[in-house]
Amino acid sequence: MWAPRATLVIWVFGLFKMATVSALFVVLLAVFGATEAGLSEVRGEQETREQWADDMAVSSDDSALQAEDELALLNNKLSELRQLVLKGVFLPEIRGEPARTELGKFFSGFADVQLTVNGDIPTKPFLDACDRMVPFLDVLGPTAFAPVKSDIKGNIKKLTQKYSTDPARYSTLQAMVKQEMATKDKNSATDALLWLNRALQFIRQILVGIATGEKDLTKVAKKAYEDSLKKYHGWMVQGIFSLAMKAVPYYNDFVTKVALGDEKALIQDAKTYGDAMGVLAEILQTFYMANDLDSKQKV
Repeated sequence: MWAPRATLVIWVFGLFKMATVSALFVVLLAVFGATEAGLSEVRGEQETREQWADDMAVSSDDSALQAEDELALLNNKLSELRQLVLKGVFLPEIRGEPARTELGKFFSGFADVQLTVNGDIPTKPFLDACDRMVPFLDVLGPTAFAPVKSDIKGNIKKLTQKYSTDPARYSTLQAMVKQEMATKDKNSATDALLWLNRALQFIRQILVGIATGEKDLTKVAKKAYEDSLKKYHGWMVQGIFSLAMKAVPYYNDFVTKVALGDEKALIQDAKTYGDAMGVLAEILQTFYMANDLDSKQKV
């Protein structure tokens, strides 16, 4: 009798798409608190901020849905965020810090991504980091998270194929999206990156929950879902997903497998890599919002 129900769960999860709730203000708060001196320096460079705003601003096309004042606010915040990252003000402890647990195997690639001189995200290092992250879902639950894993891998593949057609032209994620904005490609890498970034937000929120010291991983997973994907799902998918969250391992088993029982090391690594993922995810989220690409459609 369980087989039909299992089939139904897997079928419904086929509808699953990654999503995210913008955590921009939380990230900016962490950024602005990193070092006052660095922030003052950034604010003093008005010409640089204006250049970023020009680069990220949405075109004046009449089809743009966001008001100019909202776009200006987004562009200014992205400019300050990028400037702080480039100056090494934001979370300097992330880079070069050795991993203490198995989390490093899955997530250290995000801490190693180096932004370009323009503050954009290089395509290949980012996709490599995402690919290394995928097996972490098997740790959470190889059966329950199989649809999520499949969706992430599909989006990575689509972006990799696009990148391989012209590595120089698509050397950054932003360049890839801008090219498709100009050509209005259908079934695009732009859409794949949107959903991939939403997946990152979900997994990042799991790390954030672990970093708080919460020992109920079911509670951690449910909160991560509520803070990222839930707003993009209809009631039926929400219900099925809520049940699937109960498939995550017990906390003690998880700590033993991932950190050899060292809970303190697990919490520290979860914070380190959650922060690293947050930098990249929020840069992409703000870029999509500024260019009116962040669809709110539910699945």
